Amino acid sequence: MKTTVYFIRHGTTESNIGGRFQGKSDIPLGETGLKQAACLGERFASVPLDAVYTSPLKRARQTAEGVCARLPLQPILCEGLREIDGGVLEGRTNEDNIRDYPETMEAFRHNPSAFAPLQGESARQVHDRVMAAVRQIVQDNPGKRIAIVSHGFALLCSVGCLGIPFEQLRPNILANASVTCVTFEADGSHEILFANDQSHLPEDCRFYSPFWKENTADIR
Repeated sequence: MKTTVYFIRHGTTESNIGGRFQGKSDIPLGETGLKQAACLGERFASVPLDAVYTSPLKRARQTAEGVCARLPLQPILCEGLREIDGGVLEGRTNEDNIRDYPETMEAFRHNPSAFAPLQGESARQVHDRVMAAVRQIVQDNPGKRIAIVSHGFALLCSVGCLGIPFEQLRPNILANASVTCVTFEADGSHEILFANDQSHLPEDCRFYSPFWKENTADIR
């Protein structure tokens, strides 16, 4: 039986707009992010979801609540879906981090499988944690249709390396409030039906970070 999973990146925060590294910091959605969450609610109003799982961080929970707004569902918190612990990088601007930790930020932007911020998690640790959570969710929901709300780097380290070796991970960060749909078979095989879709968002609700824009692409 195929299990259909809609992977959703949380909506935009003020730290996204300000170019600050968020990581595990518990930051809420900003004004645009709340509008994006409402748009996700409209998109999924007619989709027969069986469950919605989310990172426990506020920006993801608020996005998941938007997804559930017109459905008879409540988000299920899943610790394994949280964002990377960014260690010394958290709360600082990308410019400051590039100045003070140039090699670390070079990996973050161009060789993400090697990213390992001081006093934080490595990309490999994030990959193992998030993929374990995704596999468990899929195993618990055979043949169902579910949504998973998580974060940019967490999704990069999981959805972003489906079908390729982790070491070949490309720096393709999914857009805020975007939807990526993947079907999983019982044997673990998968098919990406579409990726990084923002068709539910009006143009004035789409956010593209200058830091990532040149690297962002369809993950297929």
